[in-house]
Amino acid sequence: MDDLNERLCQLVVEARNCPSGSLARQQRLYQIYQLVRKSGKLWRDSASYYNDALQEMWEYCFQHLEEYDPTVKRVVTWLDDELKRRLRRYRDRHRRETHRQIAPSLTEEGSICDPVDNLPAKPDVQPVLDIWNNTVDWVHRDSEKRLRKTCFRHRSNVNCQVLFLKRFPEETPWKTIAEELDLDEAETKDIPKWYNRRCLPLLRDFGASQGYIDESDSSTHPKQP
Repeated sequence: MDDLNERLCQLVVEARNCPSGSLARQQRLYQIYQLVRKSGKLWRDSASYYNDALQEMWEYCFQHLEEYDPTVKRVVTWLDDELKRRLRRYRDRHRRETHRQIAPSLTEEGSICDPVDNLPAKPDVQPVLDIWNNTVDWVHRDSEKRLRKTCFRHRSNVNCQVLFLKRFPEETPWKTIAEELDLDEAETKDIPKWYNRRCLPLLRDFGASQGYIDESDSSTHPKQP
């Protein structure tokens, strides 16, 4: 658990340091989501509204990372507390609706008012998960073959598609990638620079085409370690 929390804390710090709305920040958020999901440590509930509360929890916490204080609680505990808070709200709302007679009534003007119309609308915020599922799908499909054709030093086995799949969301270290691709010392030194110069622009183009980033704002360009 300590190793998990240490890694999650590191990702929170990295995400905070990335520009809001950048692909680099979304990448860290997706890693947090994946690590917590795989750990099985998150609070579970059989309530019918659990998934709605879970969705709201992820959206809120990812938008308010600055509120997390590692000196007070673990990352999973912070997520759990927010999830339970939202579950209580759903439960209280359900109880109020159960005890309230849901029937149309007349307003002072004499028109019919249905209490259901006054229930709050569900927030329309695109989940980080959807963004990264779409991005990974784009890398795998590479329908125009731009990623596969963009090769490092004419080596067809070292291209943008291969590097993207290795670099996100797990961010495999460059040293490990170099060993897996059998790169020599000079190539190992140059591959991160080539990745930033040739591969990241393709990723930014895709993000802009999907509306994930605004290319007119240079601050949204992702930073890579």
